[in-house]
Amino acid sequence: MLMFNDLLLPMFDDGYYPEVLVAEVKQHILDFFKKIQKNHKSESDIYQLAALTLVRINEMKPLFEDLDSGLDETATDYIAEAMMMVVQEAGYLDIDLEELVANREW
Repeated sequence: MLMFNDLLLPMFDDGYYPEVLVAEVKQHILDFFKKIQKNHKSESDIYQLAALTLVRINEMKPLFEDLDSGLDETATDYIAEAMMMVVQEAGYLDIDLEELVANREW
């Protein structure tokens, strides 16, 4: 998990996004990484685990809004990029980014 210190760094650096919530999003992504790393998963498994991760992140949307923030298009890009990064780090190089984040609500 060497390179994961930088996950979502642009969001941490941007005062618009509450650090405590960005840290929680990061934790959801790291949990996703641990699950896909455990034993060999099919692409279908990866997409299902990604969908569950996104459900948790989607549920955070009101928390961002309560703090005058949001999961805007920029955040979407950072989160999708972070999820793709952990998938590739786990050795899954043929995963489709759009399918990976298909059920996002942001």
